[in-house]
Amino acid sequence: MQAGSPLHRWAVVGAITAAVVAAAAGLALLATTGTDPVAVTVLAVVATAGLVVVLQRTLGRTSAALRRLTADTAVIVDANPSHRLPEPGAGELVPLVRAVNRLADQHEAAVRGAEEQAEATRRDIESERNRLAALMAQLTVAVVVCNSEGRILLYNEAARSLLGDDTPVGLGRSVFGVVDRGLVAHAYDRLASGAGSVYTATTLHGDQLLSVRVTLVREVGGAAQEHGSGFVLVLEDLTRQVRAGDRRERVLRQLTEGTRASLGSIRAAAESVLEFPELTADERDRFLEIVREEADRLGRRVDDLVGETAGLGEDRVLTDIAGDDLLGVLGKELAQAGVACSATPVQPPVWLRADGYALARALAHVLKRLQEAAGVQRFTLTLTPAGRHGQLDACWNGRGPSSSTLGGWLDEPLDGGGTTTVRDVADRHGAEIWSGDVDDETGYVRVLLPTATGDTRQPVASAHAEVESRPEFYDFDLFTARPRADDVLDHRLEDMAFTVFDTETTGLDPAGGDRIISIGAVRVVNGRVLRQETFERLVQPRRSVPAASTAIHGITADMLEGEPTIAEVLPAFARFAEETVLVGHNVGFDLRFVKMAETDAGVSLSQPALDTLLLHAALHPDHDEHTLEAIAERLGVSVVGRHTALGDALVTAEVFVSLLSMLRSRGIETLGEALTAARRTYQSRVDEKLYGR
Repeated sequence: MQAGSPLHRWAVVGAITAAVVAAAAGLALLATTGTDPVAVTVLAVVATAGLVVVLQRTLGRTSAALRRLTADTAVIVDANPSHRLPEPGAGELVPLVRAVNRLADQHEAAVRGAEEQAEATRRDIESERNRLAALMAQLTVAVVVCNSEGRILLYNEAARSLLGDDTPVGLGRSVFGVVDRGLVAHAYDRLASGAGSVYTATTLHGDQLLSVRVTLVREVGGAAQEHGSGFVLVLEDLTRQVRAGDRRERVLRQLTEGTRASLGSIRAAAESVLEFPELTADERDRFLEIVREEADRLGRRVDDLVGETAGLGEDRVLTDIAGDDLLGVLGKELAQAGVACSATPVQPPVWLRADGYALARALAHVLKRLQEAAGVQRFTLTLTPAGRHGQLDACWNGRGPSSSTLGGWLDEPLDGGGTTTVRDVADRHGAEIWSGDVDDETGYVRVLLPTATGDTRQPVASAHAEVESRPEFYDFDLFTARPRADDVLDHRLEDMAFTVFDTETTGLDPAGGDRIISIGAVRVVNGRVLRQETFERLVQPRRSVPAASTAIHGITADMLEGEPTIAEVLPAFARFAEETVLVGHNVGFDLRFVKMAETDAGVSLSQPALDTLLLHAALHPDHDEHTLEAIAERLGVSVVGRHTALGDALVTAEVFVSLLSMLRSRGIETLGEALTAARRTYQSRVDEKLYGR
C-alpha cells in the first residue's frame, strides 16, 4: 500500500478512530463498572502506543519521500538540469512532483539559453587562447608557463616528451620538480635588476643537462607585481650536444691515429728515394707507388671523416649554472674517467658562467694525471664564493704537484684526442688554475672561475617545424594564485588537484592473495577533468587470473605476460598522484590492495582520499542506489568503458566534478568538511575497515 494513496489514508484514519474509540470505551468502563484502573490504564497505553507506531510509520514514509524529492531537486539545480523527479503512482505528492518537473523544464531551457549566450563570449576568448596554442604547436622546443607560485598553467607536447614519464608534467603541478627553485629565484633577481628579458642557465635533470631560458610574465592593465605574475620556461636538452662533442673528439682521434701510419709510410718511402740515389728505376717506382697508395688511402679517410663530422662543429656556449649542478656534472665526468671523488654542498649558493661539460673534462684530465703520478685514491670537490669569482678546489691526502708539472699537464691535449688543451678551456672561461698545499698532508688544485654577471640576454631561436599534436594543455585560470591554509584539511576543494583512480584485480580478497592487475587514473584540476593527463598500466600479478574475474574486466593472463609488477608500477603511479588528493568510487577497496603493495614498491601513498560513493550518500542519504552506474545516470554522466580501470576512473572523475558543485551548494567547501560529511554516512559506519580513514 503506497504512502499518500486513498486506501492508505483511510487505513490511517481507521487506525486513529479505533484508538480513540478504544480509549473512550476504557474510560467509560472505568467510570460505570469500577473496573480495575490498572487494566484500563494498560489498555489506554497499548492503544496510544499503537497510534504512535501507525503515525510514526506514516510520517516516516512521507518524510523520506519528501527528502528524496528534495535531493533530486538539488540534482536538477546543482548538477544535471536534464534530471527529473520520479513520479509516484498516486497521492498528494503527485501534483508537487509534476509542478517541480515543469519548473525543471523551464530551468533547463533558461540554463541552455544562458549557456548559448555565454558560449558566444567563451568562443571569442577561446579563439585567443587557441591562437596561442596554435603558435605553441609550431615550437619544437619545450615551453612551460607557470604562475608566480611555480604551478604549471600551460605546457606543450615537446615539454612532456623532453621530460619523459618519470617527471609528470601537468596542469597545476609544481615545476620545481623539473627546475630547481633556486634557479628561478636567481632568474627573478637578475631580470628584476635589468639583466634582460631572457635569462639562460643550465641545470641537471637526472642524466640530462638542460638549458633553461626564463622570461617573466608581467601584469597587463593593472598594478604589476614585484616579480611579475608568472614566468615562461624554454627548455632545451644539451645532452645531445655533449654527446656530439664526444663523437667529434672520437672522430678527431681516429683521424689522428689513422693518418699517423699513412704519413709514416709516405715519409719512409720519400726518405728512401731521396737518401739512396743509386736505387734502380724499378725500386724507385715501387717507393713512389707506396707514396701514391698511402696518399690515396689518406685522402679517402679524410673524406669519410669529413662526412662523419658534418654538423658536429658547433661551439658550446657558456651559460649560467648553479654551483651544485656544476659539481654534479664534474662528479659524473670524473667517475667516467675512473677518478673517485665526493662533493660538498655549495653554501652559500654560487652561480658561475661556464661550459660544465668542457670544464669537467679539463679537470678530469688534470686529476687523472695526479692519480697516475701520485697514486691519489680519492678527491674532495668544494666550491665557495671568492669575491666576484667562484673558487673550485679539488683536495686530496698528499702534496700538490710542482708548477712545472702542472703546467705540462695544462698544455696536454684533453684525454680522448683532439687538439684542445686544458689551458684552452681555462682561457675560454677566463679562469685561472694552480696547485698548492693546504698543509703538509693535504694538496689541492684550484680553479678560479668568474661568477655569473652582466647581461645574459640571448635571442630566443625560432622554430618552423610542425609538431603533430596540438598543445591543448593549458588553463589560464591558474594564473590567479589563491592563498592556501597551512593545514591541508582547510584547503578549499575548488583550489585543490585530485587524482581519480580505479583498479582491476584478480578477485575481491587481498588478504587471500588477490592482486592488482590494472591501474587507471586521471587528474582533476580547477574543476576540469584533464583527459590528456591520464595514467594506465597493466600489472603482472604473479598468480592466475580466475575466469570469473576475466568475465568482468576482460583481462586475461596472456595479456599480462611481460607486464611490470606492482613493485614497478606503483612508484610511477605515486609520482603521477603527487600533491593531489586521491579519489575513487568505493575507494577503500582499491586502497586496501594499494596498501598491501606499498612495502614491496618502496612507496607510501599517504595523501587524503575521498570516496564518491560516500559523498553521494552524504548528499542523498534517502537514496538506496549508490552504484557508479546509478549515480552517473542521476547526474547525467555518460558511462563509457565500464569495468576497465581507466574507463571507470574517467566516469568517476565526471561524477566527482558534479558532486563538487553540489557539495559547495550545501556549504561543504573544504577538504576537511568533505571528509567529515563522508564519515557520517551510514555506508561509512557499516565497514570501518573500508572507510574508517
